[in-house]
Amino acid sequence: MSEKLTVSNFLLIKKASLDIKQINIVIGPQANGKSLLAKLLHFFKTINIDFFEGVRLGKSKRDFDKGILTTFEKNFPRYAWEGSSFSIGYEFNEISIIVFGRKNSSGKTSLSIDYSPLLAKLFTSKKKIYAKHLIEAKAQEKPGRQQVAHTESQVFYEHVIEPLRNEGYSPFFSSPIFIPATRSFFANLQKNIFTFLASNLDIDPYLKEFGSLYENSKRWYKDGYLNKDNKELTAEIYSAVESIISGDYEYHDEQDWIVNKGRRINLANASSGQQEALPMLLSLCVWPILRKHQPGNMCFIEEPEAHLFPTSQGHIVSILSILYARVGTNFFVTTHSPYIISALNNFILAADKIKDRTLTTKEFTKLNGSGLPIKFEDVAAYSMSNGEATSISDLEYRIIGADMLDGISEHFESVMNEMLTRGVQQ
Repeated sequence: MSEKLTVSNFLLIKKASLDIKQINIVIGPQANGKSLLAKLLHFFKTINIDFFEGVRLGKSKRDFDKGILTTFEKNFPRYAWEGSSFSIGYEFNEISIIVFGRKNSSGKTSLSIDYSPLLAKLFTSKKKIYAKHLIEAKAQEKPGRQQVAHTESQVFYEHVIEPLRNEGYSPFFSSPIFIPATRSFFANLQKNIFTFLASNLDIDPYLKEFGSLYENSKRWYKDGYLNKDNKELTAEIYSAVESIISGDYEYHDEQDWIVNKGRRINLANASSGQQEALPMLLSLCVWPILRKHQPGNMCFIEEPEAHLFPTSQGHIVSILSILYARVGTNFFVTTHSPYIISALNNFILAADKIKDRTLTTKEFTKLNGSGLPIKFEDVAAYSMSNGEATSISDLEYRIIGADMLDGISEHFESVMNEMLTRGVQQ
């Protein structure tokens, strides 16, 4: 399986070519395009929404293309890139899509899209298949509005969605989730979250989408149905969550509470780390498990380390490793934190040691406290600097970010040494 994202001259990004794997990490200073890369990949991975809508409604190829570009402008407002030329491409096996921006003589940018014949063929064939099976199903159904809606949904799933996911296209026709930064925004909403979601305010679409995801996660957290067939898995994750937020989560009277040793605190009054972490953690406890039978689903997380102590950052990586190993969830993570990289290297080393039979999975979990090994081959890591993406995977030593981590340490060490020698020289 081959998956790739390429970006040329779009906003902050001058040049980026990313091979997408099961676990993807992008690290770098602020305002260098990490989040933009995540949102661009998420955009391509949600084109299937326009695809499915086009099939269901029998839209033309022209309307399908228009829908994709409309979504692009919604997610990436025109004012930010007007007057520039750029190209953004995505590839998954034989499926390829490119969005072009071309600056014309009047200084305006025109948008266009091009994609592989395979995607066009799939779009046309699925429209015909759905229409054919829908006619056959309706001929056999009993009258009634609810029955019609049920029939349409059933036919669409059986003859469009399920075959596409089973024919090797699952990562493209999957259901990714996006966990943005500034998650603490929801700590103070609580009872008012539905008002926020229903508003017509010009709000970041990623934040609004996550608000709905988070609200549903509260109701699913520790739900009996969710835990029924996943007791060992959920026990591992819940334990890590409680370590990170220093307590357990409870939802009462449409409010969020963190409970520890009989005492409880409202999320609105909790620490900044708890406010940032809880919405992310509840989402990770629910959606990857609910979608475990849909291979190729990806979870995008911006700054999972926000306001967390390094040991808690390690617990975050443990949760990702468990979902990667037990459920098959893919991840795309943006971070500023070298601690996330260091923790990930331990999980990679564990996989190598287990392969060499010098360590067992049980021994590693006991040593680390939680988590499961991660294969080096399943990880792609990049740094963003000066508008360019550079791979930081060391193929020889099978670790990521070694030079970058050394550079950070050397900087602080050189400053300290300089100050220490000043005292000696005097």
